[in-house]
Amino acid sequence: MYDLFSDFFDGFDVFMHPVTAKEEKKCPVCGHTYSDFRRTGKIGCGECYKVFRSPIADTLKQIQPSAVHTGKIPSKSGEKLKIKRKYETLKQELASAVKNEDYETAAKLHKQIREIENEVKKS
Repeated sequence: MYDLFSDFFDGFDVFMHPVTAKEEKKCPVCGHTYSDFRRTGKIGCGECYKVFRSPIADTLKQIQPSAVHTGKIPSKSGEKLKIKRKYETLKQELASAVKNEDYETAAKLHKQIREIENEVKKS
């Protein structure tokens, strides 16, 4: 006997099986996933930093204001480091000012950068 609805229900068996989640990207060295990092707060190995670079950076931005470790600067011998950090910060601010077409601020920042460069040349 011919089943009237047999053709209608062909292919619906796909919907009867649970959908499995897409397999998560794994580190080729240690096998850790980004979910492992989120769960434990620890990276499996050095290669994980390369494999999960973007999501780790996003997570760090949510946790702390900067992804750059500043640490403490020794008061006696840290003067060069302080100048270097200020120089790098001014360069970033200059690039941002130029990008935003804030040329007045860019000129001021450029002047400060030149002053630091001149001081470094003298010493």
